[in-house]
Amino acid sequence: MMSVPSLPSSQASLEVEFPSLCLPERNCEAWTRAADALTFPNYHDLNAWNAFRRASVNLALRHLPEHFAEALEEFFTPTGIPALMFENLPVDPELPPVPTDGTRPRNKQAVSEAVICGLVGTHGEILSYLNEKSGAPIQEVAPIQGMERIQSNAGRVQFGFHSDNAFLPRRFRQNGILLYGLSNRDAATLVLTAGQIIEAAPADLAASLAKPIYRHACPASFSLPGSAALSAPCPILWRDELGLARVSAASSSIEPLTPEATEALNRFRELLMSLEPARVVVRPGTALLFKDDRVLHGRDSFAGSRWLQRAYFTDSLDPLRRATRSDPNAFAFDAGALLCA
Repeated sequence: MMSVPSLPSSQASLEVEFPSLCLPERNCEAWTRAADALTFPNYHDLNAWNAFRRASVNLALRHLPEHFAEALEEFFTPTGIPALMFENLPVDPELPPVPTDGTRPRNKQAVSEAVICGLVGTHGEILSYLNEKSGAPIQEVAPIQGMERIQSNAGRVQFGFHSDNAFLPRRFRQNGILLYGLSNRDAATLVLTAGQIIEAAPADLAASLAKPIYRHACPASFSLPGSAALSAPCPILWRDELGLARVSAASSSIEPLTPEATEALNRFRELLMSLEPARVVVRPGTALLFKDDRVLHGRDSFAGSRWLQRAYFTDSLDPLRRATRSDPNAFAFDAGALLCA
């Protein structure tokens, strides 16, 4: 097994690479008041969850300025921009203490969840996996007591460049990720685009990385037996039929299957270390959206407070529902069943 490299130090700002828009204060205040009137549902009640989601989308459509809506449409277009950042979005007027057990505090208001559902729901659908964080559609990303030294969303240590859930078949993975800031003093998220990587890769390295001679293991945050949680052989970096660069690299568990793959992984590590990532602190009221097969992301180590929320999204849940024979309204799926589908 070979780890993806640690992150280089960088002061590059996200604005250099991707659009960043700031919501006008009057829109933020009105959206906050409206979202504060909603109650976060028991998401196991699919009717209640869908009602909350629909109400949240209506609020987003009402309070997003036209240029925000246009940026979202461009982002969700298959050939559109790989990442997007919004700032000065609504946050709960009063937040409970940062959770240390990975679960949503019972006394938290639903403002941030309403904004997340609204942003995603304008063009896509939220999905989750039953084997991770109990299938919560919106997940708490904060250090978990006893897991601070683990390279995962529950840790404090440096988290190398990765794409989430690379062990799953591409058709059953999320298209993208939304990170939403609630509390974050200085922990930076780092972003490299697949385009940056493939353009910097020598031709022979790019050819090796495009071959299906690698496997990924599931991350530490998933509860799956190791023998059942390995991907089929797959590439790491390639161009699709439209010529767009795509990337899929597990956080710390890429398994090379041939001597060529082993050599290519060593060179891939060196290549990532040579590139300059965009660096952003996802502060309260900031939403960072990125396409998970066109971006690698990572995290600096940190000591202060950090509480983000995360949502996975896709354009349609129908393939996952069919593969798992799930309820027509289901949004959470068994990763083990998807591996066998």
